[in-house]
Amino acid sequence: MAQVDVLVSWHEVTGEIPSMALLHRRLAPFRLQAVLLGLARLAALLKTWQNRPDFDVDHLLARRFLPTYYPGIRLVCEVAPNRVTFTRLGLLFVAKQACTVCELDGREIESGKEVESVFSCCLLANDLLLGRLPGRADSNLDKATNLLPFANYTPRDSPMDLARTLLLIEEIAPEFQERGGDFDIAAAFAAAIGITARQFCEFAFSASVKFITNVETQLQEPATAFLLTTEYFRHAAIPPDDLANCFARLTTSARDLRVDAQRPGSLGADFLLFQRRPLVEFDQGRFLCPDPGFLLDKAGPSLYWTLHEATPRGRQHALLTYWCGLIERYVHWLFAQTYQGRGQFLPAPRFSNGDEAADGCLIEGSSLVLIEIKGSILTAQAKYGFDPDTLREELHRKAISGEDGERKGVAQLRHNLERFLGGDDIAGIDRAAVRTVHPVLVFLDHSFTAPYLNLVYNEHFESAWLRQRYRRTITPLFSITVADLENTLPYTHQHAFNEILESYYRANRNMYGELSPSSVPLLLGEQPGRDAVRARFEEFGHELERRFFPATPLS
Repeated sequence: MAQVDVLVSWHEVTGEIPSMALLHRRLAPFRLQAVLLGLARLAALLKTWQNRPDFDVDHLLARRFLPTYYPGIRLVCEVAPNRVTFTRLGLLFVAKQACTVCELDGREIESGKEVESVFSCCLLANDLLLGRLPGRADSNLDKATNLLPFANYTPRDSPMDLARTLLLIEEIAPEFQERGGDFDIAAAFAAAIGITARQFCEFAFSASVKFITNVETQLQEPATAFLLTTEYFRHAAIPPDDLANCFARLTTSARDLRVDAQRPGSLGADFLLFQRRPLVEFDQGRFLCPDPGFLLDKAGPSLYWTLHEATPRGRQHALLTYWCGLIERYVHWLFAQTYQGRGQFLPAPRFSNGDEAADGCLIEGSSLVLIEIKGSILTAQAKYGFDPDTLREELHRKAISGEDGERKGVAQLRHNLERFLGGDDIAGIDRAAVRTVHPVLVFLDHSFTAPYLNLVYNEHFESAWLRQRYRRTITPLFSITVADLENTLPYTHQHAFNEILESYYRANRNMYGELSPSSVPLLLGEQPGRDAVRARFEEFGHELERRFFPATPLS
């Protein structure tokens, strides 16, 4: 299960109060590209694109690169072993601060002392990252606000993101268009970007391989380690013009990073400057990658944003609305292709007057799983601003209450459930047979499922009041992601989906983290059944290997 790591802090190691000024002084003398490459190599060693910290490697790197501080770090870790010095979030924070203070013509990092000066900033970052101090009187929303920036950059093992993206564009979208959809997203992407979505995914994924494989071997050649060149694609079946287009779409310069990082209003824990263009030009024809996870994301969730940014501003809202509708249809497809239980899934069921009752319903015996699907995205200000009021307002608009008289999320689920239990029929469902209801919100953006947010949603859902009024078993509201459905529906050949939800809840009453086989006791040690999304990813991998790496198998 993905987790927010417990950090080793500068203050507990040194006894000193950290400051941004100290961090800047340690970074400022060095050339920006050199600092970014050092941090990128540390990220590769730590495999920060994965979702499980390697404590042994973290301690080894702390001993190697922070010899002055290691005795203090060792003492901290002896008391609490599961502590980490280097994290994805900390490395990104230091990289962004480097973009604000390091010059393009600064000096190279050469001595061990200079390496320690740069990497000690990761210890400082562990203290300085927190934008708001927690308090004993904090509400669930306050706690969520503090943890959201950390949870949002918690890596996730999800190659399914890539498969989902291609399914949405190549399979779901054409079917949607045949049924009246007014947008050809595949054609729009090719027109705006200059290559097809599949070609873009192939390039982003194959480029990421350079930064996540053969780590120790690459380090034997420090002059070329973790530096990508066009020569890397010499055997790939990709035309030179398309290759240049892909590099242009994914690459930024150190100079542009400095401008972006220094703009007024930039949030400390907002790393969009690295997400938008995850490759950085190191020197002529060579590129580094501060975070391989962001490069992988360009073939997954971030592919939409590549198109969004290339779309005229006046059309962006229409594109986002269309994309949200596409996500709903993808979930319908996912149940049709992957659900193997004895129940019945009803896509977009309706009340007797024609009103939509839910985005989906799953009937399993006497259990009803009532589903609302949300493709909304939290803004950077809500995610990284450490401002409870900003987060509250946005959650209410997009996930809890709605706006302009239109219910959203929690309010939508509760209202429709009350209508149904109060006597308003839903076509295809026998109300008298329903004894248990599992209300479920499914989000595309996993930021909506960060720690404590489920508790916030349930404060407004009030399942206890609904149980008392309608004399049914109504569980707390579940808030999960599309990826959670992809991870668990393949197990429905052996277990009902409502049983999977209940097993997850019994083991995790606050419902933190992913809904995955590792977090559901019922699924531990079980083998999945039909998994249509994973099969598509494997097909993609085989084709990618054939086209891009004919002489070097990926497996």
